[in-house]
Amino acid sequence: MTSAVQSPQDYVQQKAAASGSSFYYAFLFLPPPRRAAITAFYAFCREVDDVVDEVSDPGVAATKLAWWQSEVGRAYAGQPSHPVMQALMPHAAEFGIEARHLLAIIEGCQMDLTQTRYLDFAALEKYCHLVAGIVGRYLHASSAKSTPKPPNMRTNWAWPSSSPTSSATSAKTRGATASTCR
Repeated sequence: MTSAVQSPQDYVQQKAAASGSSFYYAFLFLPPPRRAAITAFYAFCREVDDVVDEVSDPGVAATKLAWWQSEVGRAYAGQPSHPVMQALMPHAAEFGIEARHLLAIIEGCQMDLTQTRYLDFAALEKYCHLVAGIVGRYLHASSAKSTPKPPNMRTNWAWPSSSPTSSATSAKTRGATASTCR
């Protein structure tokens, strides 16, 4: 009996669909090339976030995230080994997905391993930017009608105290953990 080998495109499709997020269903309305890029990007986010969410030993999780950092480097050097990066790389240049964006998302996930509370707004803002801001900016840009430009990596956000974000940031500062790309 032979087992079928899953293509990188099928892998990212399955990874994105399995997340149960409404993002995946929104992607279905995008033109095929853009859908392929955003699905692979989202699958990358799921992979690195799953390391933090599913690996109970912080040392093992840190090692896995370090592997992902190396994989990003290999992928941008033309030698991706993971199906997510194999699916993502054909779209990276066209859709403005840079290594620095992926590495920043990994950095945010690494923060989940070492910190559960943020005692000042600057540190919390950095965390939110890394685990959600970069992702949100890319998702917004990739759904635009024109070819997206790389997202502006920093902004000065002002969150009113009554916003939904305030509740989320309050939960994080109380010790709850956040998840990327949900």
